[in-house]
Amino acid sequence: MIPNIFTPERRELFFQVLEDTCSPKQAAAAAGISRQTAFYHKANDPEFRSRWDKALEVALDALLEEAYRRAALGYEEPVIHGGRLSTVIDPESGEERPLTVRKHSDRLLEVLLKFRYGDQMADRLKVKVDSVGLDADALLRMPSEERAQLTALLAKYQANKIEEDDDGED
Repeated sequence: MIPNIFTPERRELFFQVLEDTCSPKQAAAAAGISRQTAFYHKANDPEFRSRWDKALEVALDALLEEAYRRAALGYEEPVIHGGRLSTVIDPESGEERPLTVRKHSDRLLEVLLKFRYGDQMADRLKVKVDSVGLDADALLRMPSEERAQLTALLAKYQANKIEEDDDGED
C-alpha cells in the first residue's frame, strides 16, 4: 500500500497558503503535493472542498481590502526626479527620508464600483445613452478618461438642447 503523504499537517499548510495567496499552485507546492492531488481532494472530499472555498473567500476578502486601500485611501509613491530618488528632511527627526506623493487608483475604484453596483450602474448608463442614441456596450469598452470626456460633452449638448427648446416655446 502506498503511504498517504497528504497528512493532516500538510492539509493545514495547504489551506494556510491558499488563504494567503489565493493560489492552489503555490499552496500545493508549499504542502509538497501536486496540483492534481489538491484538485482530486477538492472534487472527491466535500469537507476539503468546503475548506478550500472558505480559504479562497478569505484570500479574496484580503484582495478586496487592498484594492479599496489603493483606490480610496491611496498609497505613498516615491518621487523620482532626474532619475534619482527625491528626499526631504523630516521635521521631527531631522533625518533625510524619501519624498513621496499620495496616489489613488481611479481604475481600481471603477472596478470596485462595478463589482458592487454593476447592474445599477449599467442600468443608469443605458438610460443615459439610449436617450441620445449611443451604444452602451461600445461606451463601456472606451477608456474611462474618454468616457468621462464624452459624458461632459453630452451634458453640454443636453444643456444647449434644453436652452433651444426653451427659446422655441416663447
